[in-house]
Amino acid sequence: MEKWSFGIDNDKLIELVLSGKKTATSSLYDKDYLPVISEESIIIFDNEKEACVVRTKGYKIIRFGDVTEDMAFLEGEGDLSLRYWKKVHYEFFKSQDDKFNEDSKIIFEEFEVIKNLVQERLHLGEYIASKNLDLFESVITIKEINAGFNNTLFNVNDKYVIKVCTNKNKEDEFKVEYNFYKANLNNKFIPKLYKFDDSKKDIEYVYEILEKLDGNTLYYYWYKMEETERENTIKKLMDIIKEFHISTVDEYDWKGKITSDIEKNIIKCKELFNCDDYNMILESIKKYDLYLNDNYFSLLHNDLHFDNIIYNNGDLKIIDFNDSIVAPIDFEFRQLYMCQEQPWKWANIEVDPLQKAEDYKYIWKYIKDNYEKLSSIKYLEERMIIYSIWNDSGHLIRFKTKELIDRIIDNSKKLL
Repeated sequence: MEKWSFGIDNDKLIELVLSGKKTATSSLYDKDYLPVISEESIIIFDNEKEACVVRTKGYKIIRFGDVTEDMAFLEGEGDLSLRYWKKVHYEFFKSQDDKFNEDSKIIFEEFEVIKNLVQERLHLGEYIASKNLDLFESVITIKEINAGFNNTLFNVNDKYVIKVCTNKNKEDEFKVEYNFYKANLNNKFIPKLYKFDDSKKDIEYVYEILEKLDGNTLYYYWYKMEETERENTIKKLMDIIKEFHISTVDEYDWKGKITSDIEKNIIKCKELFNCDDYNMILESIKKYDLYLNDNYFSLLHNDLHFDNIIYNNGDLKIIDFNDSIVAPIDFEFRQLYMCQEQPWKWANIEVDPLQKAEDYKYIWKYIKDNYEKLSSIKYLEERMIIYSIWNDSGHLIRFKTKELIDRIIDNSKKLL
């Protein structure tokens, strides 16, 4: 079944669909991709979580200028005017086709919701809660937390979080998080784990019940902070992370792993680069042997971005440990390093438009100033560039965007 989203303002429009206020959508006319009556598809949230199954009821191919007030109403405009609908849609279609005008054809498609997947997931949360009344005592409120790619989360009584591994292919990673909690039972900077259940006795999924932390993710506050407050926040964060990094672990061939990963990704995407750039990238990879030779291994969180850092009146706590790995300590900071240029990459969808690279220009300096061991790592800057290439080359296999291609080329040149 095909999955799709509305594009701009997607999550807001999905809320209108689920409430019954939006029963139609419009798109640029493409004779090769016409809707099919009675065909079913899935609308997904920005974080790729499934929202609902819809069925196409009908469609019209019309001139953009002929859209009526009734049609705009079906698209969820409510009391807003047809004039407003045309303004918003004209700008959107123009961004997709610079030749778009009032005479251009669009497809106006009507649909109906046949399955509310948000509601189905809520039933799952309610069922798990009913099996854990010894912990909750009573379930006053329960609602889904719209976060996570592979897990489904529920807020119970604003005091607990039920985290369900609904992607069964990720159960091993889910258990990694459980082991992290066991290894950090007395750590005051992580949520308390109340229960981990992999028995599948009551439901077909592995799940855990965690403390619901007060506050919100650091993304909600960072763009509002003065620079001194940002620096102090990173200092606190480094103090917390250094505690995680105390673990004694076994070492392995790190440079071989990273080099192999990048090399395989670039070869798979060879057709996306011109010959000179492709050869230049392969030449830069030869430098990895030198740059990745100096390693201090530890247990890492491995998904350290602001959406996994809870901020509450100046206090910080860390969440989501299902990606924890053993790796060199500098690898922990690759996402925060990349925030200097791409703060929106890991941003929560609600504050994504508010993120500016300017707000992150000193973040790498603050990290280095407050994590002293980083200064003793040879070729630290080159290593962070390699990690950026590692991240982008992995995404390139799936997304194949010009932005990713250009960034890989530019970063590879910096290493030569």
